[in-house]
Amino acid sequence: MSRLWLSLPLILMILLATVSLAGAQPASGLLTGSVLDRYGKPINRAAVRVSNLDDGLTVESLTDKKGTYRIDQLTPGTYEVMISLGPQGVLTRKVKLQAGETGRVDFVFSIKEHRQIDPTYRPAPPSLI
Repeated sequence: MSRLWLSLPLILMILLATVSLAGAQPASGLLTGSVLDRYGKPINRAAVRVSNLDDGLTVESLTDKKGTYRIDQLTPGTYEVMISLGPQGVLTRKVKLQAGETGRVDFVFSIKEHRQIDPTYRPAPPSLI
């Protein structure tokens, strides 16, 4: 019984040290948003790059079928969010993220619609008249 009483303060010190270390870690932030075309339709598989301008950390992702992205575990700081659609262009925005905060950055691309091409179309030969 006396050994238990002697080890109890040691166990309590270890528990308190563990709790204080867990509380000392900064709360991570989260960035979400959507990527839509000018008609409000979601853009699937758009490239998303989030760069922390303070420490240089860069995270890349893709949008899902709903045109949304979600990047978590971000440290507080100023971020540049870049969306790329290859030849359609690139859009960027800056956002400041606080500890434990959820930031939202939405994008709208004004993509021109591609015309359908009729594969059976054959031009008429020029007239000699």
